Amino acid sequence: MPAKDVASRLQRSVGAVHNRRFQLGIPRFLTRPWTPEEDKLLGTNSDDQIAHELSRPPHQVRHRRKQLGILPFIYTPRHWTISEEQLVGTMPDYRLAKRLRRTFASVAGKRYQLALPLIGGQQPARWTKRQLKLLGTKSDAEIARFIGRTKSAVTSKRQLEKIPNSNLDRKPWTKAEERLLGTKRDELLARELRRTVLAVTARRNIRGIPPASPHWRRWTKQEEKLLGTDLDKNIAARLGRHPALVKQRRNALGIAPFGRLFWTQADKALLGKLPDREVAKRTGHSLLGVCSQRQLLGIANPSPLRVLRSWTKQEMRLLGADTDENIAKRLQRSRDAVTKKRLSLGIPRIIPPAWTPEEEALLGTGPDKEIAAKLAISPGAVAWRRHRLGIKPFAYRVWSAAEIKQLGTMPDAQLALRIGRSVGTTKGKRLKLGISAFKPA
Repeated sequence: MPAKDVASRLQRSVGAVHNRRFQLGIPRFLTRPWTPEEDKLLGTNSDDQIAHELSRPPHQVRHRRKQLGILPFIYTPRHWTISEEQLVGTMPDYRLAKRLRRTFASVAGKRYQLALPLIGGQQPARWTKRQLKLLGTKSDAEIARFIGRTKSAVTSKRQLEKIPNSNLDRKPWTKAEERLLGTKRDELLARELRRTVLAVTARRNIRGIPPASPHWRRWTKQEEKLLGTDLDKNIAARLGRHPALVKQRRNALGIAPFGRLFWTQADKALLGKLPDREVAKRTGHSLLGVCSQRQLLGIANPSPLRVLRSWTKQEMRLLGADTDENIAKRLQRSRDAVTKKRLSLGIPRIIPPAWTPEEEALLGTGPDKEIAAKLAISPGAVAWRRHRLGIKPFAYRVWSAAEIKQLGTMPDAQLALRIGRSVGTTKGKRLKLGISAFKPA
């Protein structure tokens, strides 16, 4: 079930549920499976508009589209006809965009250009006298829930009418209320005291009272001695804490990360006298760390980069005679440099040859990356051609019952070699089925 439902059922915070799921390696809950009708809509319009139509988050729509190998929707601008302009303002923008197969932003922009008002319930409802009398009697959030408006709308209207805010959250704290701080979670205590969560948290921090969290515990001296002796994620796994909490505690104690070296005076004396690569070999620092430290101290580079190679007439004659990728390989230059030089000279790019029947027969017989490597083209070109021909992406080998029985009986790397799969695929299948890792006796 979703993290919110698990948190309310166990009376824990949503963050605590996410941290525990991350420690146990449990994948996140998916709201609902995708139907074939929903899959057909992918790529027919922008991801945001499809997400709005299917009531799904935009990142889920984008992830599903990429998973199926569907290219993103490319909007091709077209002129508005007179019949289309006559429909603007006669129905809601979203319904008209779906009818004309245009984007929501295009319809809204056209309506704004024609100075037409919003219709179809999109106009904000007028404030009644009964609603105006409620302003200031309770908190803006409670009034918003009661009258069916947003909190920002209630706050803006109250400030416009010059009505002071309710003193519900500004009443003085009693000693009995302060004794309850830290005994319960701030969300539960705020409901009990009829205060906001922000007011309860602020008062607890002022009094220096730690939060009442089921996962919160103090750091011991034995745990603090382990900080910096290994990677933060390894220390977190040993202590049963989140890696972010381990990093936060290590930074608070001023402990350097594992494997990072401090700069001594002898190391700094070498900067500027020897090349950066030589300094990195002698001191054990990375090349990027040596460059950063030298620039931080304002020391000039003793071996600056070579001057960019200028273009010769022979090289410029090759531009446009072949694809930019092939020209870049022949001249030992980057593809961006070749493309930029060709565009500056006004030379059109060469049109790649058309797909042959033999090449199209390879589409869908394997992953797009492998097909692209065979044909010496980009994976995006392979995916675009396959989608254009209506060919489904390559279906990976289905797990057999015999392979599933072997999960957890040996290390993932050893089993991956035995059944001919990758280590990541083997580990992911084991975690998905809830099978624990192999532990040698």
